[in-house]
Amino acid sequence: MQASKPAEKPAPKPVDKPADKLVEKPTPRVDDGAKARALLEGREADKPAATTGRFVVQIGAFADAVKAQEARVKLEKAGLKTYTQVVQPKEGKRIRVRVGPFQTKAEADKAAEKIRKLDLPAGILEL
Repeated sequence: MQASKPAEKPAPKPVDKPADKLVEKPTPRVDDGAKARALLEGREADKPAATTGRFVVQIGAFADAVKAQEARVKLEKAGLKTYTQVVQPKEGKRIRVRVGPFQTKAEADKAAEKIRKLDLPAGILEL
């Protein structure tokens, strides 16, 4: 008797995956009439204000780590969560002290007002 050959396994069948669904966000409606009127009058059309996204409030960019820490302590005592970002511009190392991020500009404005009451500068940045 001859030895039988092992049975060959059939190739695995490819699994059909559902195609990823692309969801398009509706574009906000723009008043084209106001835009056209502004262009005809020779002025720039009003740009819609950014109201949602990611916003942070920057307190300052400090060269001295002690000054940056003092600002952070002052903010955190007021109930604001802070973070730092170290950058290396031409002038040398700087420590940016920031509060956030916030989902809306209104939230960032509210935090900036609270910071200004602490006698600290506050600039709102969109990320």
